[in-house]
Amino acid sequence: MSMVRSVPIACALVVIAATGCAGEPTGGVPAVAPEESHARAASLQQPGLVAFDTQNHSLAYWPIRRGGGEQLDPLTGSLGIDDGYAMAADGETMVIANYSPGEIVTYDLKTKAETTGADPYGQPYDVAVDRKGAIYAMNKASVAVFKTASSQPSELTCSYVDLAEAIAVNNEGDVFVDGYGPNNSMGVVEYPHGTTTCTVPHLRASRGYIAGVGVDPKTDDLIVIDDPDLCAGGIEGRMTIYPKPYEQRTSVRRVLATVYCAGVFRLDASSTHIFYSDATVSAGFPLIDQARYPSGKYEGVYQNGYYSGGNFAGFTTLPNRLPN
Repeated sequence: MSMVRSVPIACALVVIAATGCAGEPTGGVPAVAPEESHARAASLQQPGLVAFDTQNHSLAYWPIRRGGGEQLDPLTGSLGIDDGYAMAADGETMVIANYSPGEIVTYDLKTKAETTGADPYGQPYDVAVDRKGAIYAMNKASVAVFKTASSQPSELTCSYVDLAEAIAVNNEGDVFVDGYGPNNSMGVVEYPHGTTTCTVPHLRASRGYIAGVGVDPKTDDLIVIDDPDLCAGGIEGRMTIYPKPYEQRTSVRRVLATVYCAGVFRLDASSTHIFYSDATVSAGFPLIDQARYPSGKYEGVYQNGYYSGGNFAGFTTLPNRLPN
């Protein structure tokens, strides 16, 4: 999920509003309409936390450091898109889920080349990239899969999920979607690699609101975060880590520090830090929290001018490693 998402989509749009290249594009996204190159506004100081600047329709970043950051630095000019809800990266190629119109946009920070591929199955608001560069764009009820060198995406659907919230893929190419389903059900479903049939892994029950799902590429551990106390204070940002083969009995839980409640998250390249979306109280303005991983020890917050109305959306880390 991510245009800094932390609650179900019906509520998250309130949070979102206030707070969630040349040549072949990475991951096989078809070049529907090549855009003119955009001059880079600044050099990226790596490691960096890259976000979509919703005011300037561009990419911007914070240098990653203990304590966080208070002001986004510009990285590109306008990309010509308005609703960059989520972001992943393959090397220095940024992969952006644009909600409206529904499309996947790639932007190469080195060549400044941009490509756009339509999502025929819906309006994506989270995205993941696997180890082979395939892109998985999640919308409300299905996943568009852009395989490398493929001109058309395929679709994954699941009867257990009718309101998806977050997507991840592991080292073997298994796809995980965290969302809500019929009869008030909630939790993670899995599409084993090479199949279009979803299954329900035997994980601990999620409670409250779904926040995010991800995989540590270093260990292949599955990470699930929820907000048990419904963003009303108390236990929010509860992180559960599942070593392979993803069983309840071997899982470990940590509670992340939040201001309001946790949303989607990303790891850095060394898997020593986790970055998770948050917001000021009552979802006033977006925040991204930083903590040590896997301990969950809080280290700082990133914002774009506290109470300044500086809004941003989907984010990822550079450098990172696939899958992410």
